[in-house]
Amino acid sequence: MAREAADSSSEQTESYHVRQENELEVLEAIYGQDFQNLRHNRPWKVRHSPEICLVLRPQGLTGDHEVYTKVELCVRCPQTYPDTVPEIHLKNVKGLSNDNVNLLKSRLEELAKQRCGEVMIFELADYVQSFLSEYNKPPSKSFHEEMLKNQQKELERLAQEEQRRIQDLKRKEEEM
Repeated sequence: MAREAADSSSEQTESYHVRQENELEVLEAIYGQDFQNLRHNRPWKVRHSPEICLVLRPQGLTGDHEVYTKVELCVRCPQTYPDTVPEIHLKNVKGLSNDNVNLLKSRLEELAKQRCGEVMIFELADYVQSFLSEYNKPPSKSFHEEMLKNQQKELERLAQEEQRRIQDLKRKEEEM
């Protein structure tokens, strides 16, 4: 009886390992150079559960052109992942306010709880990319640039007013 329980436990551990490795292979294929397996930095001969970082940009944008938001999604999985929720960290955040980073992190943790029992890292990454797309806006200009832009608009408005005034005077002269 004890042996059957040990065999069952061993099979369960093997099942976790197979599912984790399959997920990592898929993620590496999808994200290529933006995928980083942090287990390679660990001693070899010891089986470690997945620990990865993905560099994520807004959906549909691959280069850095028009990418104003960017984040590294780091996920550390326990031995019993996916039946246990992984640890989620966001690093090297670009283009998001602290409030938005906290919002994103809490939504990811909620999504991870909902997906508990199934592999989820791709879904988490996809959610991050959607979130980044929503907030992918050019940074606001400096106060000085904004002031110069407003001055230019004011000069253009005054020039248009002057032109209208001159046209009105010409029209009145022609009428007389």
